[in-house]
Amino acid sequence: MCGARAVLTISLLVLVTSEALTESCPTSEWASLMSFKAALNEPNFGIFHSWRGTNCCYGWYGISCDPTTHRVAEITLRGLTVGDNHRRYKYTKTTKNGYMTGHISPSICNLTRLSSITVSDWKGISGNIPGCITTLNFLQIIDLSGSLISGKIPYDIGRLTQLMVLNLADNHISGRIPTTLVNLFNLMQLDLRNNAIGGPIPGNIGQLKKLNRAFLSHNRINGRIPRSISNIYGLADLDLSLNRLSGPIPFSLGQMPVLDSLNLKYNKLTGRIPRTLLASRMSHLDLSRNALRGPIPDVFSETSYFINLDLSRNNLNGLIPKSMALALYIGHVDFSHNHLFGKIPVASSLSHLPPASFVYNRHLCGKPLQPCTHSHIHKHE
Repeated sequence: MCGARAVLTISLLVLVTSEALTESCPTSEWASLMSFKAALNEPNFGIFHSWRGTNCCYGWYGISCDPTTHRVAEITLRGLTVGDNHRRYKYTKTTKNGYMTGHISPSICNLTRLSSITVSDWKGISGNIPGCITTLNFLQIIDLSGSLISGKIPYDIGRLTQLMVLNLADNHISGRIPTTLVNLFNLMQLDLRNNAIGGPIPGNIGQLKKLNRAFLSHNRINGRIPRSISNIYGLADLDLSLNRLSGPIPFSLGQMPVLDSLNLKYNKLTGRIPRTLLASRMSHLDLSRNALRGPIPDVFSETSYFINLDLSRNNLNGLIPKSMALALYIGHVDFSHNHLFGKIPVASSLSHLPPASFVYNRHLCGKPLQPCTHSHIHKHE
């Protein structure tokens, strides 16, 4: 009996030992994570308190390993809290919580099987993006948003052909969008908003056939909107607002089959509003604060469904299209600060609009503005 128990005990010890050995991450990767940790300082949450022992694949907060190879596959450190219902709350720089300083150590480049790195919303992480990050060929997600990261996007970012998400929003990144970025054939989400990026949008950006969302707002991007964007057939959300873009709006943007939201406000765009934009299936269109001229295209129909339509602060003239009365739904509208004239169409789909939607058009009249007079109606005939 004693002999049987001894054999069982030895067998269990062998099993436990072999499992521990199998699940342990390589020593080189443990050392790389230690260097990564040493470059960061997070005093409030204590997220690095669990980074103890030599097995970084077990119990280390924010670290996930491949169950087969036991190599580090994901780093996920967010400066947010997650409630029971998975709502996420961001903290500002002045709050005690969610604040980390330091920089992203190049040691992460030794984690050669890394598929995802998320170090976001910590407000105080600075320094440059390690150039060697472009050697991590298995990367599918890069999220370094919400800090003070500066410098340029690594030029050869296009080497990461498996990348699906690139999120560098809300930092101090400068330089240009690398031309190699168009080689990211699997990219689905591109978020570079709220940085100091300048230069033009790469002319062949249309090669990103899988791109679904592109947010480039609040930068210093100049030049024209590339026509090739319309080749991204799956693009649903495009935000190029608060930049220095000039020239006309490409006619083909209104022919994109699934584009639902287009934001071009606060640029230097000129020319006329393409008819295709107002005849499209978009529900959010913001062309405000540009230098667009000419009339609003009279192309609304029974399928028009605009949750938000903002054409304010341009140089538009002419009548408000009578076809707006046909629209299936018109939510928020802003045609203010233009040179529109004549009578506002009477329709149930427009009856809820406040005066603010039409003010600062000198010769515009009818509800919800002042009643039309003979001079209003015939002044521009």
